[in-house]
Amino acid sequence: MCQQVHTIEATPTAGELGALLLESKLIKELRPIYNVASRRHRDIVIARRVITAEGYTSVQLEEIDCINPGDAPSILAIFKHMKQAKEYLDRIAKEHRLCHKLTGLQRTNSYCFAYHLHQCDGACVGEEPSLTYNARVDLAFAERRIKAWPYKGAILVEEKDELTGEGEVFLIDQWCLVSSFRYSEQGYQLKISGPHRFDYDAYKIILRYVLNRANRKKIKLLTRQEMLNLIGEENLPQVSEPGI
Repeated sequence: MCQQVHTIEATPTAGELGALLLESKLIKELRPIYNVASRRHRDIVIARRVITAEGYTSVQLEEIDCINPGDAPSILAIFKHMKQAKEYLDRIAKEHRLCHKLTGLQRTNSYCFAYHLHQCDGACVGEEPSLTYNARVDLAFAERRIKAWPYKGAILVEEKDELTGEGEVFLIDQWCLVSSFRYSEQGYQLKISGPHRFDYDAYKIILRYVLNRANRKKIKLLTRQEMLNLIGEENLPQVSEPGI
């Protein structure tokens, strides 16, 4: 690998948040051949909540490349690939007595096979109340759910290099990195700007940052008008959900 290196470039950031977000963005854009794990994450698999005509929660697995913020309330979980999703569904079905038909583990027009093994309480044919079953589904997916966005609107996060006086400002809304700016004595320079959509890797980075009490002083809550002044009407999200 070293013999194939021709040039080395360094991109300075004002802090750890900027470094992690930039790394995640570049891996997706450049797809380095030796970063095998990250290259495999081109798409993700979501478990979507679909309510049946009888009022039961059923699970539908979908392979997608991005998530729109407005779709978030219907998403029960996010997985790296389909194998991981099916293994998780199989485990929680056993642990929480979930119906194999409603979780998509089995296709049938009548009782699921788990019912015959006394591992399903009959939601597949309406024997178990939908409210009871749906509550158990929510409990089963609790560990995989995306955390609710803890703010009423978008936030600005600032990181500053105390040695140079330069810094970066990140505009974040509903776990989405909307844009970022780097500032110095020469003024502001746009670094990242893209569609307002959910990225799972960025979500995990931002979540760790937001939950760290030491970072609270660096976070500023924005009104919708302040966000509009920063990025313009055309870049605002089409919906604004309170969280997942």
